[in-house]
Amino acid sequence: MEINAIKLLKIIKLSAQIILENGGETYRAEETIKFICKAFNVKEVEAIATPTGFYITISVDGNENNTIVKRIRNRTINLQKLNDVNTISRQISQNSITLDDALTQLEFIKNDKGTTNRFSLFYGGISSAFFTVLFGGGIFEFIIALLTGILVTSIIRNFENLHSYQFFSSIVAGLVIAFIAITITSISEMGNYEHVIVGSIMPLLPGLAMTNAIRDTIRGDLISGIARSTEALLVAASLATGAGVIIYMAYSFGILVA
Repeated sequence: MEINAIKLLKIIKLSAQIILENGGETYRAEETIKFICKAFNVKEVEAIATPTGFYITISVDGNENNTIVKRIRNRTINLQKLNDVNTISRQISQNSITLDDALTQLEFIKNDKGTTNRFSLFYGGISSAFFTVLFGGGIFEFIIALLTGILVTSIIRNFENLHSYQFFSSIVAGLVIAFIAITITSISEMGNYEHVIVGSIMPLLPGLAMTNAIRDTIRGDLISGIARSTEALLVAASLATGAGVIIYMAYSFGILVA
């Protein structure tokens, strides 16, 4: 029974870790832990999750407690991994998978880097381009935003590979977007740099983080809600700071005229 308890603790730890590291809500991590433990008739389960870590205590027989604490340092968005964890938790509840198989699959999901979609850079560019059109841009602004979005997506990916903080990559992204928009529109004397900047920044805004913050707050997870909303605001402020610096310099050097 002790071995089963240790394996079970590893399974729920990996499940919660994958959920929190890949854009899942804190309540989803807690409910997944309880859902899996319920399938094994665990007597006592206590789980507290925040965006930066979680605490789990289980007692299989109601006497001996097993506790684990895990720090979450890297966070991204990968909905496929969230779906895979949900699938495994359902299989566990239906007794269609063993503990060993579940542990093996979860370890594979956690360590899976995935294959880089060759079209992902284009997706980043095309989303920026159509946002630019949505905010009033024309064909010229569309093309600038398309190229800018591709470049910024590539830069952000390189920052992720360096395990850099998202705030730094957001500042650099804001700088690059504003610099390209102002430079090209000023040299060509065509188009509106404002449309390009707004359209290119839109895909980078932390909409999912803010949505999760609101959902966590409504559910009463105040610590998680405050943490996520703070993160979202800092990322948005970093983007604005990067773009604002370039715009200020452009006005200072007379490139832009009020």
